[in-house]
Amino acid sequence: MSSPEAQRIEQTEGALLPFWSPDSQFIGFWAGAKLKKVQRSGGVPEVIYSVPEIAQGAWGLDGTILFARAVNSPILRISPTDGTVTPVTSLLPGEVSQMWVQFLPDGKHFIYLARTSLTSKDPGAKIYAQSLDGGDPTLLLATQSRGIAVPDYLLFAQDQNLFAQRMNWKAARKVGEPLLLAPNVAASPAYLGTSEFTASQNGVLIYGSATGSSFDQFNWYARDGAVIGSFEPVIDFQQFTLSPDGKHLALNSFHQHATGSLWLIDLASNTTTPLTTDPHAQSDPVWSPESRYVAFNLLPNGGSDPPFLVQKIEIGTQQSQPIYGDHERHWVEDWSPDGSFLLTHDTKTFSIIPVTGNSKPKALYSSSSVKDEFHLSPDGQLIAYGDNRTGTWEVFVASFPSFHDIKQVSMAGGVQPRWRGDGKELFFIDPQGKMMSATVERGAAPKIGIPRKLFDTGLVPDPTVNQYAVTEDGLKFLVLEPRKGFLETYSVVLNWRATVN
Repeated sequence: MSSPEAQRIEQTEGALLPFWSPDSQFIGFWAGAKLKKVQRSGGVPEVIYSVPEIAQGAWGLDGTILFARAVNSPILRISPTDGTVTPVTSLLPGEVSQMWVQFLPDGKHFIYLARTSLTSKDPGAKIYAQSLDGGDPTLLLATQSRGIAVPDYLLFAQDQNLFAQRMNWKAARKVGEPLLLAPNVAASPAYLGTSEFTASQNGVLIYGSATGSSFDQFNWYARDGAVIGSFEPVIDFQQFTLSPDGKHLALNSFHQHATGSLWLIDLASNTTTPLTTDPHAQSDPVWSPESRYVAFNLLPNGGSDPPFLVQKIEIGTQQSQPIYGDHERHWVEDWSPDGSFLLTHDTKTFSIIPVTGNSKPKALYSSSSVKDEFHLSPDGQLIAYGDNRTGTWEVFVASFPSFHDIKQVSMAGGVQPRWRGDGKELFFIDPQGKMMSATVERGAAPKIGIPRKLFDTGLVPDPTVNQYAVTEDGLKFLVLEPRKGFLETYSVVLNWRATVN
């Protein structure tokens, strides 16, 4: 804090949700399907625990680490002695998420934010306190914001205002009414329940001030980076796919169901309608080659328990048809160019499922590393995908269906590969959010050109979420990005308690 310069910590590419050790000498973070830690001064990161889903952590005085996963999971505890993992909370009836865990100053209790919906407005969201020794949680505050616990206070945001609630932490109860610390505090568009503020245990407060909307928007880009169109979605959503004919978007939204529902945007009229009337959770929409159908995962139990179903729906009918269902997860990734089968995966095993007839999955490829975002070339002979085999997500191309002749496409990190309609060019996003392009020459073995930058997208790349789409001719790119300019300044307040005493 005494220097204006930021220090890059090497070998932490793709790091999300950092958290400090109590002595401030280590930083914990999630990257590459693992919780890791690294010394503040740098060095080789160490793996704490393998967690396929994005996880947020907290570090206790005795070395205990708590972590939370976004959906349908309690808070979990990693023992500092033998590394065993056990739950320390239970989901209460109606809860779909427990996140933003933080230790209280005594190191024996912790707080977390529980949500009953994954929409941006959740009237049932509450902050609870609980003991590491178990017992029932204690309700502290009804708010949609994560809390920051410091000696004698709980900091939280409500309606873009930052408040300090005086607390009796020993009794786990509020004292008096919340006091306003700062107005116009930015809400983070990346994670539910987060606003741009943090605080130390010794009286330092940092917060970001916002102007304008914090909602994401769609921008159409030309290859040279010129913005040639934009529009805002009318519902919250996580990811999207563009139909091959360029007329519709299929969205995975949290508007209707806590763990996702599918919606359709007609790009000509800019109207948004439900894709299906099924009340259960849905995710991972992919388009058929002729843009007539969308295949997706149907999750009657929200994705935490079987069955895990694969279905398809004809556009305009709102009635889905079953393709496959089992107790094993098969996340839909792509639809084959000839329309005969779907590509699915379970992070390390890649399979195909016939769309008609015998729909039993056939495993094609397995590996020890996590893979995602599989996409077939337009002629069906090559497959592009992301792989974190080195600890950094990179883009690869392999022959299909043999998975021989594997070639690395990206040179310094890359995610979300997409083919041009003729298969002669492959696009991806690098770790700095640049849209990259690599030529693909066909022959006895494909020859991959050196990737080159097309333009800056403004994205924080995610290896497992669709953040952009490209038209069949490779001339236009639809990018989902935070509205530029909504976050302007950070303020640092020393001894902030003096403002409320």
